[in-house]
Amino acid sequence: MARAPRSHRTRSRHGCATVSVARPRSFQYDPARMAAPPFPRVPLRFREVLVEKPWGGRRLAAVMGKKLPPKKNIGESWEVSCREGAVSVVADGPFKGKSLRSLLDKFPVEILGRDIAGGWRGNFPLLVKVIDVAAPLSVQVHPSDEFASIAEGEGVPGKIEAWIVLAAGPKARLYKGLVPGMTREKFTAALARGEAGGCLNVFPLAEGDIILMPPGTVHSAEDVTFAEFQQNSDTTYRLWDWGRGGRAVQLEKGLAAIDWHTTGLAKCKSAEIRENLRTYEMLKVKRGTGKGKREVLIWCGRFVLESLTFSGKAHWSGDPTRFYVVMAVEGQGEFVIGGKSHKWKKGQTFLMPSALGEYEIRTRSGRLLWCYVP
Repeated sequence: MARAPRSHRTRSRHGCATVSVARPRSFQYDPARMAAPPFPRVPLRFREVLVEKPWGGRRLAAVMGKKLPPKKNIGESWEVSCREGAVSVVADGPFKGKSLRSLLDKFPVEILGRDIAGGWRGNFPLLVKVIDVAAPLSVQVHPSDEFASIAEGEGVPGKIEAWIVLAAGPKARLYKGLVPGMTREKFTAALARGEAGGCLNVFPLAEGDIILMPPGTVHSAEDVTFAEFQQNSDTTYRLWDWGRGGRAVQLEKGLAAIDWHTTGLAKCKSAEIRENLRTYEMLKVKRGTGKGKREVLIWCGRFVLESLTFSGKAHWSGDPTRFYVVMAVEGQGEFVIGGKSHKWKKGQTFLMPSALGEYEIRTRSGRLLWCYVP
């Protein structure tokens, strides 16, 4: 017969009672008891951060269903962000009230996927916004990774971004790239005269247009609302503000960041977009019954952007190597995960964690934009 554990007597700190306690022989590790609880299989939706801008408007309410504060011109809705001072906070579900940064610190592999989690050092790779430009957007330029690392500090990323036009007003236009023959000297002189707008290529804009904005490209826009997917960087050099006062410009850095070899380009470079654009029917997508189309809109070194337009239902699965950001731009529907329904509608954006596993997407008619790191 095995001997029972020896007991010892202890006295409380008040000295008024003793208890008999069995002394354990040794600690036994039990993986089943010590394992962390499983990661909840839920999409992450965040509270948007609304940013007032002098060029902003009120269309985010009508176009994307945003609840705007009264009498303010809102230019940006930050949908998914891990930037200091504007970190996304979960809006609902088991992680309600938790910041994206805190979740990534605790669940890097479950959220980001095994291929991306290894690089997690507090820098989420994407920044996703919805932009409403009523008055002309400041004439600006974003730096490349190389330039930002030199001008802003080692490890500071540059910015490449993509725009998907959601609504275009009667004056909608894009200013992109400097006109043929423009030099640094000519452009600097035009800035001094307040005539920078005449130095840029001008294109009309319409709903559905796809714009890739490489670093080093001088640009602006007017009377347009678009979804913006970009590197996780907010480094912008303002060159000219259309005569509006009160905001600083960064001429020295901005002029140095311009790629002077890309003047006179059309709004879509074939080598960057058209060769990577492919459309195919979603007939029984992964055993589903949905029909529609799936398009690769943008494929660059920092992210891939796809469009999924369909009706019915489709079986999908989380990718163990990466996460997805999904923005609903048309219709409504649901993600059915583990038998539970998670509703989505136009204007909402979700981070789909790597650990979601198999799930189903259902809609009578909808369009979703999918962004991921290649």
